[in-house]
Amino acid sequence: MYRKSLQRPWRHHGASLSTSSPGRPWVVRQELMSRTLPIAYDYLQPQPSHLLNLTLADLHPKLKLNFRDTSLPSTEHIRRLPVGHHLVYFPPQVPLSELLPDGTDVLHSPGKPYTRRLWAGGRVRFKKSGGPYLQGKRAACVETIRDVIGKGDWPKTQITVKIERRIGLVHNGQTDESTRSRLFKEDEEDFGNSVIIENRDIVFLPTKSQEQLKEDKENFGLGERYIKPPQDPEFSLPITPTKALLFRFSALTFNAHSIHLDQNYTQNIEGYRNLLVHGPLTLALMLTALQNHFVKRMLVVQEIQYKNLIPLFVDEKMRICGKPQLSTEGNWDVWIENKDGGLAVRGTVQTGSMI
Repeated sequence: MYRKSLQRPWRHHGASLSTSSPGRPWVVRQELMSRTLPIAYDYLQPQPSHLLNLTLADLHPKLKLNFRDTSLPSTEHIRRLPVGHHLVYFPPQVPLSELLPDGTDVLHSPGKPYTRRLWAGGRVRFKKSGGPYLQGKRAACVETIRDVIGKGDWPKTQITVKIERRIGLVHNGQTDESTRSRLFKEDEEDFGNSVIIENRDIVFLPTKSQEQLKEDKENFGLGERYIKPPQDPEFSLPITPTKALLFRFSALTFNAHSIHLDQNYTQNIEGYRNLLVHGPLTLALMLTALQNHFVKRMLVVQEIQYKNLIPLFVDEKMRICGKPQLSTEGNWDVWIENKDGGLAVRGTVQTGSMI
């Protein structure tokens, strides 16, 4: 019942699309929008959040933020889920047989010829009361494909799948139908019983030809296009992501995508010069840096919108920056610069007073 109301006209940016070839975008959209995605259940124990803290703590001294004890916190000492730590809960719950050759799952995939995927950006909103408590209660993540957008001419169309994830507490024994009814809302701005709402934009691209791969390899040393970043950040954190960091984050998020783990695959199949830093990892880093900076100001992150503009690579220095907006009180600009100082990730944050 609730799925039918989500149907929207096909949105396409570019010339008219062919309707006679396999994988044509119109058919792809119809199929994707008709999917009912499985609900991911989890118990909000402190360990995944604790392991993420351990993983991020040594990247920069300012990321430690009173993180002195490496032992696992007790559920008796109640603490809220830190902003961004929802990313290491509710992993894709699919068997190995439902993984594609690149290690990703089939849940959002349009199928061939769209065999490559990238995390293009998204939006995360946190309820004003704060994140859920890490005391072992059962929670659910209801995931919905809200829209599918095509860009470019067939057969080189790129497909953006817009995913919504609603997270909230549920009771043991609660049925899937009851959980969907409790958390899903037709109005995307309505929190309802959710405590976190995340939107993800995943871009799917056609398989590269051998000619494209040869050209990519010849250009490995040339770097990316340069986008001028904002100036005069209020805080700046230089970080160099390592292979160990990428492996740990992949493990914490149950993510087997080869572009983060397999250098040979990344260079020879995807055409990138090195392993890519995860899109959600850059989100977690930005949120952690922001919240650490906000402590003395007694502020909390209530919402972030961000776009990944160019890839970030392993073993290459990047810089997380932020500053308050002069035009809108309570809003901040946050961004990440790549090794050349160019803008790689751009975001806007809304803050609120710490309760």
